[in-house]
Amino acid sequence: MAWILIILLGLSSDQLLKRLVSETVGPADRIPVIDGFFHIIHRTNPGAAWSFLANVPWGIHVLAATSAVASLLLAWMIFRYPDPRLRACLSFILAGSLGNLVDRVLRGGVVDYLDFHFGSYIFPTFNLADMMIVCGAIALGALVLFRHDFLESALQSRPGSPGGGEGKAPG
Repeated sequence: MAWILIILLGLSSDQLLKRLVSETVGPADRIPVIDGFFHIIHRTNPGAAWSFLANVPWGIHVLAATSAVASLLLAWMIFRYPDPRLRACLSFILAGSLGNLVDRVLRGGVVDYLDFHFGSYIFPTFNLADMMIVCGAIALGALVLFRHDFLESALQSRPGSPGGGEGKAPG
């Protein structure tokens, strides 16, 4: 049941940080953490990554619906496939997806606050939920790429599959 903890801790940490930023950092504020490189700012993005769909009135609804469907699919996969590695990866992705979904529904946009500058290049501002989605996806990709038995063992370990079941070891 560690995956439930990942989801709950990830979602609550994300929402706590976003609330803290929303209440303490003004839209014009820039708090240096590492001067010239890393700042805490407060932006609300009604779109997705790189403000995709931010400039259309229906964009927030499409993004919220997509996020809700993706979250339901991720939750279904976590329940369906008991492989702990798969569950851990999907739990991080789900926690991030839910964090940004809550923002879209309650705030009309996602609160972003991590701002990095690399010389003259300014990386798009992001948040903890975005990091959980990316880290979960990278971990899942690494498992698929470098553990050639992962997909087969993860899929065979689901209940009702040939040779699978909760009590049997994968592969």
